[in-house]
Amino acid sequence: MANENKFVSNQRNNVNHFNYYYFTNAFSSEELDSIIKYGDSLNKIKGTVVGDDGNSESTSDYRVSDISWMGKNTESQWIFDRISDLAIKANAEMWNFDIWDFQDDLQYTTYYGNGGHYDWHADLGVGISNRKLSVVLQLSEPTEYEGGDLQMNLGGSILSVPREKGLICFFPSFVLHRVTPLSSGLRRSLVTWLCGANLR
Repeated sequence: MANENKFVSNQRNNVNHFNYYYFTNAFSSEELDSIIKYGDSLNKIKGTVVGDDGNSESTSDYRVSDISWMGKNTESQWIFDRISDLAIKANAEMWNFDIWDFQDDLQYTTYYGNGGHYDWHADLGVGISNRKLSVVLQLSEPTEYEGGDLQMNLGGSILSVPREKGLICFFPSFVLHRVTPLSSGLRRSLVTWLCGANLR
């Protein structure tokens, strides 16, 4: 199956840190359904935000979603492997970060049509300063929900990532991004991070 990969820039020969890169058709419909089935079988908790000290976590109106964690096991290893292969390609095209591996499990996230959202944030900070690339795999059809756009603030301009089931997006973890409030439906996604030495 051929993958369609795109990046939002014509500067293929220049590093563009405030940008994202995505693939379509990186997972088959059957594989996406398998991820959803597995994710829905896991225990759900409320999404939390990390405190300023980098150690405490709490629920907040800043983030309204349910999350589950997929660790590496015989049922999920193929997902880690697929994301890793795609991350290598995206990183080579766009940023050439020094990346080692995953440090976290995969986060299966569900947003609901009661205003579920995640306001502007970056994916690194105190205690998580070695995240280099953030990853979002969209698991819902765009017709299944209203609102719920993944958006990035790229130096003052706001871009919305295309809404497409199976689209996987990579972007630097320091880029501000959000999921806008859902007015109806349900949005599922799989989120993770590729890590390396602290930025320096």
